[in-house]
Amino acid sequence: MPSMLAAEAHYSEAIYIPNESDLLEVISQADTPSAVISAAYHALDDAVGSVMQTLLSQNEKGVSYIVAPLMTNKGPLGDIKVRAGLLLGLGVIHRDVYEDLEVFLRLKEYFEEASKAIPFTDLYVLTELRSVDIIKRTMPIEYDPSMISGLSDTMMRMFIDRHNQKVTSTIVLAITELVAVLRHGASRV
Repeated sequence: MPSMLAAEAHYSEAIYIPNESDLLEVISQADTPSAVISAAYHALDDAVGSVMQTLLSQNEKGVSYIVAPLMTNKGPLGDIKVRAGLLLGLGVIHRDVYEDLEVFLRLKEYFEEASKAIPFTDLYVLTELRSVDIIKRTMPIEYDPSMISGLSDTMMRMFIDRHNQKVTSTIVLAITELVAVLRHGASRV
């Protein structure tokens, strides 16, 4: 999935942090749990990158000669975890935001390393999502395997489809909130 920010963007242009409608559209169009997590990760990666660009781009020559190479995928600030750690260390974001970003990074890696499709009923996925601060506070994910025991195949598929929709909506809300927090951090820079 392409990043919302072009990897080779000119950093002297206006910084773009994805807005709620863009996030909703991209994540909602994802048709598998893996695609949802990937879209969520890319939205967060773009937002963290935008904050770093704002933080580091104080003069035009510095942007083109220093910041741009640092922010490429192969540069030292090309990794979301490194950028987020720097933002945490500089006090731009709080620890709970950093930890939530880490959850989405772990989930992205978990889905990428899987040799099969992983549903939103996977215990590891549920545990990780339930640890996200905004999810705990606003829309806790309720699922237990006992909820589908005894259901017919048709009813179980309907239940799982509805569960997947609810989890996707929860992820959209969590990512929207995290991007808003990052946007607020960028405005303080």
